[in-house]
Amino acid sequence: MRVNFHMEELGKIGAVPEGGVNRFTYSKEYYESVELLRHFMEDAGLETEVDPVGNVIGTRRGATDRIILLGSHIDSVPNAGIFDGCLGVLSAVETMKTLAENGTELQHTVKVVAWAEEEGNTVVGLLGSGAFVGLMDDLTDIARSRMEQFGITPEHVRAAYFHDLDKIDASLELHIEQGGILDREHVQIGVVNGIVGIQRYTVTIQGTKNHAGTTPMYLRDDAMVKAANLIVELDKLARETDRDMVCTVGWLNAEPGVVNVIPGKVELSVEVRSMNPASMDRLREYIQSRFPEGTCTLKRTFCQEPVPMSPVCKDAISKAAEELGLSQRALNSGAGHDTMILAERISHCGMIFVPSVGGVSHCPQEWTEWEDANNGASVLLGALLELDKKDPKEFQQS
Repeated sequence: MRVNFHMEELGKIGAVPEGGVNRFTYSKEYYESVELLRHFMEDAGLETEVDPVGNVIGTRRGATDRIILLGSHIDSVPNAGIFDGCLGVLSAVETMKTLAENGTELQHTVKVVAWAEEEGNTVVGLLGSGAFVGLMDDLTDIARSRMEQFGITPEHVRAAYFHDLDKIDASLELHIEQGGILDREHVQIGVVNGIVGIQRYTVTIQGTKNHAGTTPMYLRDDAMVKAANLIVELDKLARETDRDMVCTVGWLNAEPGVVNVIPGKVELSVEVRSMNPASMDRLREYIQSRFPEGTCTLKRTFCQEPVPMSPVCKDAISKAAEELGLSQRALNSGAGHDTMILAERISHCGMIFVPSVGGVSHCPQEWTEWEDANNGASVLLGALLELDKKDPKEFQQS
């Protein structure tokens, strides 16, 4: 299919000799990819534009002014693969090309969008989708400073707001599944239940700094040992509490951090992700109650609520996969996507996952078999057609 060719052509832009792709928003490579994408969109019969923050928007007019969004992103992390984000955008373009070739008219106007700055390597993550739905008013001074380097101002962010959000009935995003579940279970399509919530904390554990050679084991108050025990306990508790929850300690700092001194203080990060806020709260409460008062403090550094997908969209995706004879399963997204931002203002959002070999992503080894990529594009088309059949009142009532 054309998806293969388009993916490979886009993958050449920003390719680096040692492998992988560097294509950061507002870079020379990004704007080259924008022009190529516009060419693909126009060949599919779309009217194209680039909004003030760099979102690439292709529009196919329908019989009504009701709108369905399709898309993902084309920016990358350093040394990325060619599939992350790009598959969702180019599959949406392929969907539009297929409809045009078959002479299929839709009730809905369809907007195919490549959201700018999803990865957050240049300014701030999810800037494009956030500006589109009006959620980027409180940019930090650091983000504003970075924007100015590329000629992007708060006025540009405000100008990217889409004033007809109330006309958008649904949004669909196709993406590779970055956790390896589909690949391991040999399932062809993932119907995303939701994008998990995230809680992050810095935990500070107090002990007693002392000489490592002269202090016997039974007289030690070792902050590092306390931290090690906590890490093991959190791992066990996460597995017991919620089969879909994950808990990660990503960094640890010990003071004074020398070989011959028992650590008197340890700081570590704790991140938990789940669709169930109560599950995440249980781990936080465990940490708070685990140590004697005054020997452990917990500071929350980030909180993101879970984002469930719309039953209307999930049903449309599931039906499309079933009609194509493709195996499917429900699963959560452990990573963030533009869809979680869009869902703040659009009632009906859905995501389709296809397998990534070994669950590998954000690196040159990232790969999705072309058959799986094309399956995803076919499901995207089927789900779009299913949603287009619905009366606008059905979206409003759901």
